[in-house]
Amino acid sequence: MAQYHTTIVPPSDRVLLQLFDELAPLLSGAAQIQLNGFSGTVGRENEILERIIDTNASAINYATINGGGIGVSYWANRRSTSISSMEGHSFYSVVQLDVQDNGRPNDGFIADIQIVVNRFLVGNGLLPIRHITNGARGEGDLSHNVALLSAIQASASDQIARVNQFFIDLTDKLDTKNRELEETYRNQASTLERQFAAKEEALKSEREALETLKKDLDDRSNTHARRAIRGELIQTIQGRQRSFTISPETRSLRWPIHVVFIVLLLGSLAGAVWSLYVWGTNPTDAWGAMTVTSAVKTAVFTFGFLTSAGLYISWMNRWFDKHADAQFHTKQFEIDINRATWAVEAALEWKNIQGEQMPDALLTGITKHLFDHPHGETPEYSPLEALASSILGSASNLKMNLNGNEVSLDRKSIKQIKAGEGAN
Repeated sequence: MAQYHTTIVPPSDRVLLQLFDELAPLLSGAAQIQLNGFSGTVGRENEILERIIDTNASAINYATINGGGIGVSYWANRRSTSISSMEGHSFYSVVQLDVQDNGRPNDGFIADIQIVVNRFLVGNGLLPIRHITNGARGEGDLSHNVALLSAIQASASDQIARVNQFFIDLTDKLDTKNRELEETYRNQASTLERQFAAKEEALKSEREALETLKKDLDDRSNTHARRAIRGELIQTIQGRQRSFTISPETRSLRWPIHVVFIVLLLGSLAGAVWSLYVWGTNPTDAWGAMTVTSAVKTAVFTFGFLTSAGLYISWMNRWFDKHADAQFHTKQFEIDINRATWAVEAALEWKNIQGEQMPDALLTGITKHLFDHPHGETPEYSPLEALASSILGSASNLKMNLNGNEVSLDRKSIKQIKAGEGAN
């Protein structure tokens, strides 16, 4: 079997498969391909192969196609071939043409295959040198260094082209991504601006509503506060009226006065009774010393009893009058509070409706005698007046027979006695 080797610059997988796709209809066969890192071979329609081709990589390690007594093979590294020339150099690949000795095809068919292969290699710039040999070492070889430099130059050019293409693709992707990001940013910024404007408008409306509500509340706050204070005052006054009593401290201060008056009344009453008893046990001693003494004692104790009773009654009556006046004033104060509240609200309503203050004449009329009630003292009574008032009542005079002596008291004589006491 005759073998013809061509040393080429390693092509990309996409370029290499173009050669095998062109040879497939001529040889009536299918290419078998071995990939780096994979065991066995795969067909041209393999999915993994298609994915690798899309990346424009160089992952094909070996490929072959046979038909009509001719085989075309590709090795990515010369180490895989039987050629020892430039063995082990990583910059070279090999395309090998195998012609069967048995059943050798005609020369025209072999020439057609060689033309297709050479046209492909020349057209894609894969020939660093023109070197076709029949397998003999060193025949027709050009300088090894020249071939090596050509291969390096071609490989470097291919790598540079790939890098440039990579950067071009990367730049295009970055430009596309930047445009997409800018468009997304503009759309989001526009959306956010619209949302911000809508929320700002809503916030402005809410602020205006709050200002209006605040104004209304300010206008009504005084009324609410005034009504609340009025309600508290009315409740306090009504509670005071339900249990209108003096404090325990004041009540305790009255007890000594009660005790003094009770002692005076009991003492004078006991003295008068004792004097009458002594006087009654000596009826034979008419106008004697015992009788006169008993009569004087009886008169003194009786006068003391009546005077103490009059003073006690006067003091109790005055206390009752003050208690009644205080209760009346409390009720009057409640009425004045209600009148004052009504007057203030009427004045405010007048100002809100009319836009001006209520006339002074009208305001004076509705507030006349408001909190203006006399605080006169309850008229005081002397002990004699209190005694006469409690004993005589509506009677014009009083006559008493004291041991044969008749004493007559009327209102005029009581006033004269009172005037005499004032002069003294």
